[in-house]
Amino acid sequence: MHPVMAIGLVFLTGLAWMVTVLTLLIVLTRARRRPSTETRAEEIQSSDERTAQT
Repeated sequence: MHPVMAIGLVFLTGLAWMVTVLTLLIVLTRARRRPSTETRAEEIQSSDERTAQT
């Protein structure tokens, strides 16, 4: 294998790993944000149910 080709493959492999890690980090941060809004919606519903019961 030509040395330039080997260097190119190493570079592309590193780039692919970087994109994979960044994608996973973005997915994890978005997943952490979503439950907080769902929890707030549940809290609002439960407070509405409490006022309806009284």
